Amino acid sequence: MQASLKRRFVNGLLLQTNYMWSHGITDSSIGAGESVAFQNQNCRACDRSDSNIDVRHTITTNVIYQLPFGAGREYMNSGGLASHVFGGWELAGIAFARTGLPLNITVTRKAGDLPDGNTSGQRPNLVPGVSIYPDNQTISNWLNPAAFSLPAKGTWGNLGRFAARGPGTYEIDGSLTRTFKLSEKFGLNFRAAAFNLLNHPSFKNPSSSLGSFTGSSPTPSPSFGKITGVLNTGATGTGAPRRIEFMMRLEF
Repeated sequence: MQASLKRRFVNGLLLQTNYMWSHGITDSSIGAGESVAFQNQNCRACDRSDSNIDVRHTITTNVIYQLPFGAGREYMNSGGLASHVFGGWELAGIAFARTGLPLNITVTRKAGDLPDGNTSGQRPNLVPGVSIYPDNQTISNWLNPAAFSLPAKGTWGNLGRFAARGPGTYEIDGSLTRTFKLSEKFGLNFRAAAFNLLNHPSFKNPSSSLGSFTGSSPTPSPSFGKITGVLNTGATGTGAPRRIEFMMRLEF
């Protein structure tokens, strides 16, 4: 489902918002070349779940505001020094946010403990009444290992595939621009832009492999439930650290 709201340019302000609700469902591959590992090779339908790229909610808002100063505007329109200095500037911004991606919680089991000897794609049991997320959820403590238990020998785990969610993310970008008229044919456009203005980190999903069990209690791997990186460590693109850009462009 997609919904849009648009405010046309009125008094120098334009505003647009777009929202998308989506639900990707699969029981195996999404056709991107990834490996497929059913928990029970004889029950493909048992692995029906959210897909690994299922993003449930996405919203994007962008705004353009022509500052009310200078010739033809509400303030400082007399043509004096203040009009020339503060007139003609335009602010723009875009804000983006989405919910987190699914997490498939898996466990390491011995072939002899499984009905078909298949050890790939195995999941634990869910402990009734215990949340899969800890009360004090942080990037170092995203999942609750106490919510999972070892399935009985000869049975498969009852936890669904991709039953948990990783962190959502958001980013705000902004810019300030002005075109200086040099002559009838030439103009000089100045632009200052800040990407990821608030320098908000966009985290990757945590590790979701429990590892092995000791008795009926999980002994999770040290990395289980820990987020150790961000989506983008480069200089450009969504999720990168804050960066500021200045640009001068001759227009003719």
